[in-house]
Amino acid sequence: MDIGPQTTTTGSRTIWLRRGSPSNPGMSGVWHSLMLSTIGNAAARETLVTATPHLASIWTDLFHQLLVPNSGSLRWRDRGPGIGRDARIAYSSLLGRYMARAYLSKSEGVRFLVPLDVAKREFRHTPYCIRKDPPSRGLEADWIGLDDSGLVIVEAKGSFDCGRKTWRGPQSTPQTFRTALQQTDRTTVFHHSRRLPARRWAVASRWGTEDNGCEPTLLARASEEERLDEEHYRNLGDLLHQADVSGVLRGMGYPGPDADLDDAMDEVDLAAPVLPAYLGEWVERLRPVKVSVDDVELDPGCAAIVGPFGVLPLRDPEDGRRLLRVREEFNLDWAIASLSFAYLLETSGAGHSQEREPGTASERLASWNGLTVAWPSLEEEVAFG
Repeated sequence: MDIGPQTTTTGSRTIWLRRGSPSNPGMSGVWHSLMLSTIGNAAARETLVTATPHLASIWTDLFHQLLVPNSGSLRWRDRGPGIGRDARIAYSSLLGRYMARAYLSKSEGVRFLVPLDVAKREFRHTPYCIRKDPPSRGLEADWIGLDDSGLVIVEAKGSFDCGRKTWRGPQSTPQTFRTALQQTDRTTVFHHSRRLPARRWAVASRWGTEDNGCEPTLLARASEEERLDEEHYRNLGDLLHQADVSGVLRGMGYPGPDADLDDAMDEVDLAAPVLPAYLGEWVERLRPVKVSVDDVELDPGCAAIVGPFGVLPLRDPEDGRRLLRVREEFNLDWAIASLSFAYLLETSGAGHSQEREPGTASERLASWNGLTVAWPSLEEEVAFG
C-alpha cells in the first residue's frame, strides 16, 4: 500500500521533506514533489563529473526499473536495489547523492556542486584552498558550490534504514544525518589564511520500499546564510564553473580545455573573467551536432548518448544515426545529454549580477545549469544534423 499522496503530475513523485534551518530547528515535515527527470538530470551530472559511466544505466530509463509503477511517492520495488548489505549501502549512498543534488538545485537555488577532490585540484595555483578546520581525522563534506548569496558546503547521505521515529520526527534525527552535519562543519574554504563564510547543507535521504512501508524521506538542514563579498564570489564562481564544465566534458568523452588553461593559470588574474576567453578559443575548434527530439531542439553544445553501454560523444551526425539504429533494433533505453555553449562560455560575475533563468523540467526532459538531458521514447522522432 502506498503511503504518499496521489495528486502528483505525470512523471513526478513525492517525498516526505523535513527541512531545518535556524528559523525552523524542529524540522517539521511536508510532502514535496520532484520530477523524475529532475532527479535524472542530477544523476547525469553526478555521473559525468565523477567519471562513473558504468553507473549510467541506473537513470537512463528514468529509474523505471527500480521504482514501483503507478506510485505517487518515490518508492522502490521490493526491498530496494541491491542484494546484501554492502550492495544496498552502495546503492543508497549513490541514490542519496542524486536526491541531494536534485533537491538543492531545484528547490534551494544552488548553482554549482563540485566534488571536493575536483575543487581542490581546480584551486591549485590560486589563493584558495580547502582544508579541515579544526584539523581532525574525520571525513570532509562531498561538495562545494555557490548559490545566489555565496559559498555552499554540502554533505549528502543515503540510507535504507527502516527506523520511523528518527526519520519522521519532528524532533529527532538519525545518526547518519548528524554525521553529515559534522562533516560540513569541519570543511572550510580559505583565502590565504582567512576562513571564508559559507552556508552549510546536510542532506540525507531514506528509502521507501514496497516491503518496508516507510515514507521516502529527505532531511535537509542549512546553517545561517552567510554572504561572500563580490570579489570572492566572482573568483570562486569562475573556478567552480570551470571545474564543472571540465568535469562534464570529460565525462561526455570530449577532450576538455584543461591543458590550455593549466598552462596559463600562473598568469591568470582572478579578478578578471578571463577563463571564458580561453574556452572560446577551444569552442571554435568544435563542430557541434544539432539534436532535436520531436519539435524540441536542444541548445547548441557538446552532446553525448548515454545508456547501458556507457557514454558516447556525438562527434558528428552519423554517430547519432548509428546509435539510433542500434536503439531501435534492440529496444534500448538511453538518454541524450547536451552541455550548452552558452553555459560553457558564461562568467559567474555576469550570472551574479543578472537574473538567472530558472531550470526547466518536463516528463522526459530536464535542463539545469547548462546541462539538458532528454529521455526520448521510441515513438518520438530523434534527429541529428
